[in-house]
Amino acid sequence: MKITRPPAELDTALTAAEMMALTERFREYDEKYYHYHQLALRIPDRKTLLKLWTTLKLTRNARRHPLMLANRTAGFNLTKSILRATSVVDKVTFGPGREPAADLAASYLVSQMVMEEAISSSQLEGAATTSRVAQAMLVVGREPRNESESMIMGNWRLMRYISENSESPLTTDTILAMHRLACRGINDGKYQPGTLRASNDVYVAGREGEIIHQPPDFREVKAMLDALCGLAIQLEAEEVHPLIVACILHFAIGFIHPFHDGNGRTARALFYHTMIRKGYAVFNYISVSKLLKKAAVKYGTAYLFTETDDLDLTYFIQYQCSIVCRAVAEFAEGMEKLQEERLTLAGYVDSTFELSKPELDILALALNAPGALLSAASVSERLAVSDNTARARLKALAGRGLLRPHKEGRGTVYEAPASVAVLQKWAGKARLPG
Repeated sequence: MKITRPPAELDTALTAAEMMALTERFREYDEKYYHYHQLALRIPDRKTLLKLWTTLKLTRNARRHPLMLANRTAGFNLTKSILRATSVVDKVTFGPGREPAADLAASYLVSQMVMEEAISSSQLEGAATTSRVAQAMLVVGREPRNESESMIMGNWRLMRYISENSESPLTTDTILAMHRLACRGINDGKYQPGTLRASNDVYVAGREGEIIHQPPDFREVKAMLDALCGLAIQLEAEEVHPLIVACILHFAIGFIHPFHDGNGRTARALFYHTMIRKGYAVFNYISVSKLLKKAAVKYGTAYLFTETDDLDLTYFIQYQCSIVCRAVAEFAEGMEKLQEERLTLAGYVDSTFELSKPELDILALALNAPGALLSAASVSERLAVSDNTARARLKALAGRGLLRPHKEGRGTVYEAPASVAVLQKWAGKARLPG
């Protein structure tokens, strides 16, 4: 995307009275934190545009929270939308009791939700595999068959690593470990897993192939990552909200571009690591990448606005916060709908089918994650039964139309019904003669 860059010089002749009048007249533009490019599209008069931009820049600089990023002066402002986002995140996702139920059946749902971010993050990077095929691969645990599936498997390993190491502080070694886990086995020559780039032949290109970002010299990358970890500690000491810190770290990895490839997934990993480490455990189950994937152009534009305006991180933080708020809202709404569907399905099964206790145990896993996939191995692990026992019970339930089997490599996965209507259709077909 080509954007109109801010002018190098401000209007030094602007008076205080003019600034007050402009602030009042264009208050909405300030509250929305428009970049110069956005203002230029709305204000055709160049003199008025320069005066307004001067007013906004001076006001923003005066209230800016300064910091150093990649050896450059940067900073951010706390806009109304950013403060609103931190409030929403605190209310919905922080502290004990915010996670999905931790009982045995619901724990299967949790594993499905963690998969969603691993799959969406890979699709954002260009993985072509469908979500259903990717989920089946992860459930069965089969080896990836192509680069797209390898990307998803890598992100799955990465999300599990973040969850299991949520209390570990951020260090350069942690960043390298994240990249290694995400990129190992995809194309090691291309990604060089866990290895910092050793050249400057890396750049970020726009949709037309134009260079829109040239990362810093590779010889400075290690020191920049060390400083970034120090910045995270500094911002925590300054009591900056974890959501803002997470957004800054996310931006920084994209800006520094420390690796030959795989920087995007590493950047998002730092976002998750920060949120989960600071007590926002629900982010284990919220997919931010799913929404970033739908608005990839705006994602890139937020980077460009920040880079072209003296590393004003507000643009990126504000955009990322809008995505997080939507993701949190979708999560809360989805959990509510899921609970209703689970109760409806459970009630229908209880009144329609006669099932043994072992069959009910397996079906409880399925009904707690409508539409998800089960395998003999996952059921065996969850219910502490042998693989053969799990396989036989899954097959029996599928024979009655309570689950739908799908071949996956050498194994079989079983799809849980997404609704009562789906279950009625499956069960009806299972009762047909022949």
